[in-house]
Amino acid sequence: MATTYRSLSIAVETTFGSPDSDGVPSTAGLTYISIPCERDPIVIAGEPVASERNDARDGAYFNAPEPDTVYNSSGNRIRRRTGQIVCRVDLTTIGTAANNYDTNYLGLLLGAGFKTQVPSANLKSDTASAVSNVNTYTPTSAPAVADVGLLVGSLINGRAEYSAITDNDVAGDVTISPAFSAGFTGTPTVRGLQTWYVPSRANSGEFKSSIAFKIDGANFQSLAFGCVLESLNITLDSGRLMGEFTYQAAFITDNHGAASTPIEPVFNTGAPALFRGAYTVISNGSPASSSNGTVGETQGRVALDCEDFSLTVTNTLTPLAYSNDVIAMSGMDISDVNVELSLTLSTVSSTVANDYFNRTVRQVIVGTGPFGDGKGCAIMLPAAILTNDPSAYDVSGNDIVRQTLTYQQARYAGDFTTSSYEANAGNSPFRIGLTVGNV
Repeated sequence: MATTYRSLSIAVETTFGSPDSDGVPSTAGLTYISIPCERDPIVIAGEPVASERNDARDGAYFNAPEPDTVYNSSGNRIRRRTGQIVCRVDLTTIGTAANNYDTNYLGLLLGAGFKTQVPSANLKSDTASAVSNVNTYTPTSAPAVADVGLLVGSLINGRAEYSAITDNDVAGDVTISPAFSAGFTGTPTVRGLQTWYVPSRANSGEFKSSIAFKIDGANFQSLAFGCVLESLNITLDSGRLMGEFTYQAAFITDNHGAASTPIEPVFNTGAPALFRGAYTVISNGSPASSSNGTVGETQGRVALDCEDFSLTVTNTLTPLAYSNDVIAMSGMDISDVNVELSLTLSTVSSTVANDYFNRTVRQVIVGTGPFGDGKGCAIMLPAAILTNDPSAYDVSGNDIVRQTLTYQQARYAGDFTTSSYEANAGNSPFRIGLTVGNV
């Protein structure tokens, strides 16, 4: 008898589906990293793709279905399934040892559904030489143009605060939006976050790279190739942010003969993202949205009494189908994206009372603690619209009146350099950031 202890490993693909010279997915050249994820969602997944044979017959029986596959050089059918791979993992950051997530399991998981931008060396950790106001500071080392749109954070009065760069050089100053709190004075340290984002305009539909998965157990092994993020759901587990990543796999097969044991995962050395010691913030006004801004956005801030939140990002995946090989596609495009951020407030906010009926656009940031070198996580909709009436309070319980705000991404156009900046994370409609090590 064998136990069901099992592990899930991830590898980045250089070619979608990792085909060999015969067009069959192969693990050759893939370097797998074991993910410290929850065990329950790790299952041998997928269903065979087959055509039912409803042929004429002379009695009450069935004919075996015809699998959709190819034959190898020995004349044997290639085993193939398709389906979903689910990975549930917390957002523990990378720590001080690395300055990006490019080869880290979190970076690979996010990169299969988003583009990403690493902060420049100057932005990884910069002590401001002066602060003009809560939206403007003078850097000691100037960030790059490519940093426009990136999430940034600072520890202010012992709490993590987050914003985003809207212009890297306004007569030597940096502008951010929404504002930090009034405690942003003196010479604070500002840290850039590696930011994953939904690209827009000319870059719509792009993401960093497809990935491959491997499930290992005591006497079983399953392989999935050509995996692209279909949905990301972030919820709270006693204050800890948990991400449930669901991927569509183009090709799933088994290699039980090569099974050995589960692979012990290596944990990140930063800190888990906790919904504590940070703020949930909306802007006090509306950022540039339908029309491009002419300067970097500098919105004020309104901190909300938010007791709970959930985020769901849903990608519509469209296969780039062909008949060349058993994978049956050369890739998957993300043809549409829907972001839904739901906030539950324990104190009703009058600021947003008329936002739904006035079609008001606001910036929204959900921050987490702790914050420091290699520690910190934030979620941002730089332009968000309400999809529910905020005056319909939740009075269903027997304790307090609550207010639910459900936001969806809108067009954003408040990032600026010498013109509206639409490269990298600039003017992207959704962003999630993780702090990197200052190395």
